Amino acid sequence: MEQAQLSHLEQRVHHLITMTKAIAHDEYEELLDIIHRPGWTTPAEAALVTSHLEMLIRHTEVVAEARRGLMEGARAVKPGQGG
Repeated sequence: MEQAQLSHLEQRVHHLITMTKAIAHDEYEELLDIIHRPGWTTPAEAALVTSHLEMLIRHTEVVAEARRGLMEGARAVKPGQGG
């Protein structure tokens, strides 16, 4: 791999690390407090929040699976196999 490609790949890995930390932020703990507030939402709004929460869970599961595949693939490459 050329140095420019390696540098770009390294930059993207650092970006992924930053983004992963951002989505793992404890802001979801605040959501637990919010949903327990008396009268915080209507049934229709609760349905929208529930739908969005389920979507985020599914996307997070997909990201976790993609991460596992990435790491398994990267670990499987033997020295001298790269281009």
